[in-house]
Amino acid sequence: MREHKIDVIGVYIAWRGKNLAVPGLDLLTFWNRKSAGGEVAAQNGCLAAISELALATRAPDKKLHHCVLMGHSFGGLVLGNTISHSILDASSTGERNSNPWDMAVAFNSADDSISTRQLMSELDNIYKYDPVRHAYVGRVGDLGTVAPIDENRPLLVMLQAENDSATGGFFPIGAGLANLVGLRYHWTRVSVPGRNGEKVSEKEFETRTPGNNKYLVNYQVVPRGEATPPPWLKGIENRAVEANAVHNLRGRVFYTSTKNDGHENEYCQGSTYNPDERKLAPSNEVWRKWEIVYTGNARVPFWIVRVPKEIISGHGGLWSDNSIALFTALYRLHFPVNAQGINVLPSTAQIPETSDVENSNKDKLAGE
Repeated sequence: MREHKIDVIGVYIAWRGKNLAVPGLDLLTFWNRKSAGGEVAAQNGCLAAISELALATRAPDKKLHHCVLMGHSFGGLVLGNTISHSILDASSTGERNSNPWDMAVAFNSADDSISTRQLMSELDNIYKYDPVRHAYVGRVGDLGTVAPIDENRPLLVMLQAENDSATGGFFPIGAGLANLVGLRYHWTRVSVPGRNGEKVSEKEFETRTPGNNKYLVNYQVVPRGEATPPPWLKGIENRAVEANAVHNLRGRVFYTSTKNDGHENEYCQGSTYNPDERKLAPSNEVWRKWEIVYTGNARVPFWIVRVPKEIISGHGGLWSDNSIALFTALYRLHFPVNAQGINVLPSTAQIPETSDVENSNKDKLAGE
């Protein structure tokens, strides 16, 4: 960003987070705040704000632009439900519209899985995975013109910490209590995305968040052993960020360089935060390789990724050094660099046609 003199602007969309400030009793605001998040997502204002900001980012006078959306917890609820309307949008000519933003990531979403199941089901109806082209391509039918999507540039990514007790433990309890009080005991059986017509009770989606639902999780971050830092690194801060950012990733393999030991809390103490302060790499810097792998369920341009606690620890661990290194890897997957080291925008990326891939493979075989 500094090398290319890019201006970075952050816009924070928020609403009241607590109705009670009494310790312990503030947990009772769970249902009220979840409902408020649903209302924010359902109104036009949030989507309109995101769309206008994204369009301003893509103004014709801007040679290089990126619009990245992020949401955490109930913010993840709002993000997923808001942009899903645009993800499934289609014009009057039958063409699927491209989103005005370039990347969207939700951390530890505190939403139930009902809307996520519906979005994944619709995407599964529209797209199929093409292993030859490494892309999601439109299914044959009357669903309109569908542009292919690069395998590593999903429309939405949800990251879920494996040890997040808030969404993995307390959320099902809260949802269960709400069903008990509301006298809800009968559930419709609904289809599971990507499971060839398999149906389960909708309770499986109403009482679990997307990242904790075995029927929806389709990717996982798996360890690939310890590593040594690349010799060309120049930074002194979180060096894995530089390692993941400077060059394109091989496959979906990325680096982390520190233990997730709580030092991430030093980034912001109380109300004081100095964005220009340099933070030296900790003495216990440990380099590891990880890979984002497909693990099953619907293979659509919507990733729900389980993440080890060494990278994102607990519900609020999204600002750890290792979590930022993972986010940087996702950023580089969405924006690979060309030969000149310039980011390639998703809107200008070229996905090969099937014939081009087949001819390339034939040339390789002939050469062998």
